[in-house]
Amino acid sequence: MHRILIAVVACFAVCQAYPNGTLIPVQVCVTMTPNAAAPPGGHGTGPQSSASPYTVTAEGNMYWPGQYVKVWITGPTFKGFMIQARATGNTDSIGTWMVAADTAVNTNCRALVHNSNATKENLTLMWMPPSTDGGTVNFIATVVQNRTLFWTGIETTQMLTYNATGPVTTPMAAGTMTTTGSTSGGNVWLLSRMLVLAMLMKFGMKLAGLLVK
Repeated sequence: MHRILIAVVACFAVCQAYPNGTLIPVQVCVTMTPNAAAPPGGHGTGPQSSASPYTVTAEGNMYWPGQYVKVWITGPTFKGFMIQARATGNTDSIGTWMVAADTAVNTNCRALVHNSNATKENLTLMWMPPSTDGGTVNFIATVVQNRTLFWTGIETTQMLTYNATGPVTTPMAAGTMTTTGSTSGGNVWLLSRMLVLAMLMKFGMKLAGLLVK
């Protein structure tokens, strides 16, 4: 049975400890919970028990080697974030992330994180899966709206499964021909060869007729 991979997303409020997510230590990568210590070093509180105003959504229901998967964090404005992919029962992260505006890489956690105190809203993130089958993937988030207000355990509703061959295409019916993509290129090449052969045969027949005369 495939391992279930969980991409864990943790968003951290701006505080004196981690105004830049590249400074988040390994211990936080494992727990995925912002520091509850008293300010200025922490948030001074635990996660909210109320329903989260944020959602985390992933693109599609499959992933394959070499193809980024879009992941969205939507809802009210927030400050920092960290996103990581990991296998169930394993704290090691998997895959990689594309660095874009308001983001950076935390090498301690192999994670994508916030890179400043700037307010953020409706981020689109890009996750690159591993090159081999990692099992079924899900995304879970912890989002911090401000120093004392954050939610944990925000999950996507869909699961992504591995597809080694890439996007699924619909087979063509017998006798049909496409004019786009690699199949078109193959058909054009074949038709060109057939046309050249026909012209050569016609020229040969004419030449044979002249020789007979």
